[in-house]
Amino acid sequence: MNRNEEYQALLAQLEATPAALEDCVAKAQKRSRRHRGWGTSLASLGGVAAAFVLLVNTSVPFAMACARIPGLRELTAAVAFSPSLKTAVENDYVQLIGQIQTADGITLKMEYLIFDPTQLHFFFTVDGGDYDSFHVYPSISGPDGEELEGYGITSAMSLPGELSDFGVTFNEGFRAPEALKLTCRVTGHRERTGVAPADSSAHDPETHREPEVIARFTFDLILDPRFTAPGRTLPIEQWVTVDGQRLLIRSLEINPTHARLTVVSDEANTAWCKGLDFYLSDAGGNRYGPGSRASSGSNLISSGTGEEGVVVYYLESPHFTGKPPYTLHITGADWLDKDRAWVRVDLDKGATQGLPDGVELVSARREPNGDVALSFSSPGHGNGQLFSWDYRDPEGRDLTITSGGHSRLTDDDGQEYEEQYIILPDYSFDTVELKLSRTRTAELDPEVTLEIK
Repeated sequence: MNRNEEYQALLAQLEATPAALEDCVAKAQKRSRRHRGWGTSLASLGGVAAAFVLLVNTSVPFAMACARIPGLRELTAAVAFSPSLKTAVENDYVQLIGQIQTADGITLKMEYLIFDPTQLHFFFTVDGGDYDSFHVYPSISGPDGEELEGYGITSAMSLPGELSDFGVTFNEGFRAPEALKLTCRVTGHRERTGVAPADSSAHDPETHREPEVIARFTFDLILDPRFTAPGRTLPIEQWVTVDGQRLLIRSLEINPTHARLTVVSDEANTAWCKGLDFYLSDAGGNRYGPGSRASSGSNLISSGTGEEGVVVYYLESPHFTGKPPYTLHITGADWLDKDRAWVRVDLDKGATQGLPDGVELVSARREPNGDVALSFSSPGHGNGQLFSWDYRDPEGRDLTITSGGHSRLTDDDGQEYEEQYIILPDYSFDTVELKLSRTRTAELDPEVTLEIK
């Protein structure tokens, strides 16, 4: 059976064409009002509808994907603003799951999977009860329930019956298994009562109340290799100087759903590189931006590897459209000066030492359960979290923050700012030292370029 015949067989299993796009827009507008600034901001929904129509009318592969596979129209709209996933759909890199389960009055339908060896994107719908929205908290294990290592999962809030997604990203050196067991815990939200799901850590920072799980599901899945392709790695191993600091551009890994750029900081640098502003271009004039989709509510920007000074940056993939040679364009960088990496906070006095300019301690309070909750604000937007997940107590013990979050907000004057909250579990000391993620940002003019063959 060839690919077209397989799709014809799949079409017989698909439901009728999803509701008109206007319905999707109305639902998304409703979700936009609830969104509190996690991840990337949502585009205007009128623009979503217009862009979808424009893509169908101007992109031949995009229109063919809609026409050839009518049941995938809703999926095609969902990935319209993710270039890598959009081209994956255009090239039939979509595995139909079509598994439906109902538990405790809640129905979860696992619809589609777009994947490569290091990243999985699951698309699903959830409905039932009288909830206004849901949050699905997934986890994965081996086919027999054995524990898997080296991965992270990103999910976001979902509207009843609306196609939503979550992403599984494997760290360097880890690969997705050929088969897996997917477990999903579902929480529900009712606007009229204000009972809401927590953030992606499944923890409410204001009340420390675990959200109620209203249903649990388990799916057994096989990753069909016919609907993906292996990635390829281009070794680079070239040094560049950025804002007076030396960086080794080690490699570019190109996968069907995303790409990864590995960068190493010179040990002799006076600052650690904590973030790069960059993009990739190819010989055909195509441009691939930084960040890759993690879920409908957020993008993957970068991750550590466990090796000191080594960072992996995520970007859109040239797998389908790339024409080498490529050119890396570095336009800016975030730095953490090595001589001012730590901030001291006096919890009783609410005083700080070592905060970067413009950053303020909003609150420091002790909770009845012994936890300490800290909140900081900084002007502007787009630079990510102010603090890392590392902290230490007055006895010099190195500890790791296990609960916290980062939001982008707007004040009464319309000015954007960032807020980061941190929870220190069962913390009894009067002072704490928090490790900064960055101390300064540099914009490069001219930009730094590097050819990748």
